[in-house]
Amino acid sequence: MVEQSVERSLDALGTYIDLYLMHFPIAMVYDNDDRDPKDASGNYRVDSAVDFKDTWAAMERVLANSNGRVRAIGVSNFSIRTLEELLETAKIVPALNQVEMHPYLQQEELKQWQGEKGIVTCAYTPTGYGAVRNDPVILELAKKYGVSSAQIILAWHVARGVVPVCKSSDAQRQRDNINLPTLSDLDFARITALDRYERLCNKIGPDGKMSGWTAEQLGW
Repeated sequence: MVEQSVERSLDALGTYIDLYLMHFPIAMVYDNDDRDPKDASGNYRVDSAVDFKDTWAAMERVLANSNGRVRAIGVSNFSIRTLEELLETAKIVPALNQVEMHPYLQQEELKQWQGEKGIVTCAYTPTGYGAVRNDPVILELAKKYGVSSAQIILAWHVARGVVPVCKSSDAQRQRDNINLPTLSDLDFARITALDRYERLCNKIGPDGKMSGWTAEQLGW
């Protein structure tokens, strides 16, 4: 399935793929490219027969046989625990791990561990929605530097050595996202002090699971 998926993506793009990611260590049962694979009871249809180690092995084959059409492979939503499991059999270390990361969820231990392995840390939900953008400390610093809250938070990510993934259809915001202030050491530390290990995007639900896996399975 990995090989077929990559070929469909390459055909649709009409060019090469810089980085191909495994979105979750969790395998789902999809019908007709359903974006929300749940059963009639509203539970995610987890495919326990598929091991993410096997998926990674297929991605390694794609990288080796793509004739340069796939440049690198990585993962998303992996923890230290699931990465350690992956590396038990992986021939190629993931180039990058994309995880939820913002001032309220900094995952410093994961970032440092990945740095030692040569894995780039990439942040999705990097500005933490309105919850973080409207934090009093962030608003104060935005006023001080004469920029937006998002620019303050993105500057903090860059200062940490993290690659933030930003999304905007607004041309001015796109320009703002690459025009960032340089934070003082004191202001950087004030933002770092906001950490509360709070997930804002992918949370453990009332059933004790996220997308069909428990926090223990995910390594959270």
